[in-house]
Amino acid sequence: MNDNSTTSPPPYNLTGVNFHDVPKRAVTGSVIDVHTHTQKPHLTAEFLRAADAYGIGRIFTMAPLEDVDPLRAAFPGRFEFIAIPRWQDAPSREDFFRIWHKRIDSFYEKGSRIIKFHMAPGSQKRFGATLDSPEVQEIIEHAYNLGYHFMSHVGDPKAWFGENAKYKPSEGHKAFHEQFAMLDRMLEKYPDRIHMGAHMGGSLEDLDALSRRLDRFPHYIVDSSATKWMVRAVAEQPLEPLRDFFIRYANRILFGSDLVVNEKFNYEHYLSRYWVHLKLWESNFDGLSPIEDPDAKDGRPTLRGLHLPPDVLEKMYRTNALEWLGAKVLKQPLE
Repeated sequence: MNDNSTTSPPPYNLTGVNFHDVPKRAVTGSVIDVHTHTQKPHLTAEFLRAADAYGIGRIFTMAPLEDVDPLRAAFPGRFEFIAIPRWQDAPSREDFFRIWHKRIDSFYEKGSRIIKFHMAPGSQKRFGATLDSPEVQEIIEHAYNLGYHFMSHVGDPKAWFGENAKYKPSEGHKAFHEQFAMLDRMLEKYPDRIHMGAHMGGSLEDLDALSRRLDRFPHYIVDSSATKWMVRAVAEQPLEPLRDFFIRYANRILFGSDLVVNEKFNYEHYLSRYWVHLKLWESNFDGLSPIEDPDAKDGRPTLRGLHLPPDVLEKMYRTNALEWLGAKVLKQPLE
């Protein structure tokens, strides 16, 4: 199945939603998206059409270093760039870390002030490293000395852990709850830098643990990115505790979509993600999600809106990014 299928519903729209009919937002003003993955301008332009349709303004993105200048030239003032390694083309493990070290300097020279550490189980296995590994510790320290703030992806959905799932203990993978000790150690070591946890810190399915981490580390914030994962995590838990969590930590949660720009995706695909996020956070929608999700129970993803209060949405969509990332990270107005 692909997005151009004419014989069955496309994976981004199982239910026939008109994504062009943008629902009225509960708050006014543009939305800041702090978590995306863009690349070449001609591909990113289609994504930005969808972002414009849904009122997305400034965007933080993890684009390849080689695409930073072209994206800036094509879309001036639209993007802030998060430093990432070059995931492909490293001949060896040693080359991967050596090249990553050099690219940190180049990203910094181009204005990046946040660096992303992807240390989910798949990355741990692929590179034989965690946040505690000497090679990663050296990169963290180098980034810290340059002046970077941090972003991390250390957990993955609970559905991916287990002997019948993606991360099998028999293949050397740790359990879900064991992923976060290395994060806590990093948070302890660098209390003077903002640290943003991608995908609700990987812990929306364990609110008690996430609450303890936010209470313990005042420099820790999280973003709401990863559409399927967030939809599933909300649908599979009682709504009131979740809603109470978002209200309690309203100053620490930033909006992110995790939209990935790729030549295989089209305009409708990008629209679908922003439509679902809008319904998830702003509405009391309760029904089948339009986006396919093989990890959902019985393969039928349910979308249940949290219907967050307008003041919480205002912080999540805009104010928190202005205060945390604009004032404290970029040290400049972020409009």
